[in-house]
Amino acid sequence: MQTGIKRLVLCLILSRTQNEIKLNSQNMHDHFSTIASKYQSVRTLDTKPIIHIKNRLKEKPKINMADIGCGDGRYSLEFLRCFDDSFYIHCVDYNENMLKSLEGNLAEQNITNFCTRQGDANRLPLNNNSVDCIVTFNAIHHFDVPKFLSESLRSLNDNGHLFIYTRLRNQNSRSIWGEHFPLFAEMEDRLYELDELESHIKNADMKIRSSRVFGYSRTSSLDRLVHQAQNNHYSTFALYDEETFDESLEIFQQNIKNNFDDLEQIRWIDENILFEIIK
Repeated sequence: MQTGIKRLVLCLILSRTQNEIKLNSQNMHDHFSTIASKYQSVRTLDTKPIIHIKNRLKEKPKINMADIGCGDGRYSLEFLRCFDDSFYIHCVDYNENMLKSLEGNLAEQNITNFCTRQGDANRLPLNNNSVDCIVTFNAIHHFDVPKFLSESLRSLNDNGHLFIYTRLRNQNSRSIWGEHFPLFAEMEDRLYELDELESHIKNADMKIRSSRVFGYSRTSSLDRLVHQAQNNHYSTFALYDEETFDESLEIFQQNIKNNFDDLEQIRWIDENILFEIIK
């Protein structure tokens, strides 16, 4: 087993020169285009931060929101369910396949108080001072953070809110994947730590009103976890070459068998953090 891990470490070192190619925007675009139709079946939706955001916005009589990096609209849909018809949401993503999936999902439910906007988070397709609230869920690591914050500042009304929901590097390393899937934490070097995000926000002349860590008790079967990994549950898996991924998946399954007695009821804790930022 140790030989396999050492080989994986060597693969990681040798592949570092290829990382620039792996991480470019075109490859990520291709990844999200491929996964768009099955995104809802492999991803987990966290409703606690949505309820928290709704409570923070309860004094606003009418809300014009933008969901940046909305993907297939899972979180956008939850916001639409939380608010009445006076609520409107701009669903922004750079991937046209994700937006098509979103439009289809919302059309099936006869929802009309939304629009889709294909665009880059680093150059938001929003007018100056045009929205009351901007949210982004599990996407900030795909953005140029200083540019995104600058664009958010431009687009928000006075006293507007920006909510950033993400996982920190240390939270990622403590997940089921970070602890048991070889090289997962090392491969995922796009995430931030708390002090890094705080520094970016301070440099953007924005103020953190609050930050809150959410913990989730997860339960899954090994078969389900394997299915999620094979279907790129996280874009991190798209950073592996095929040989390294296959060997890592094999070791992951053995690690799970070694550390959990019931392979149908594997339990762990996931953590994410939510920043509330005021213009």
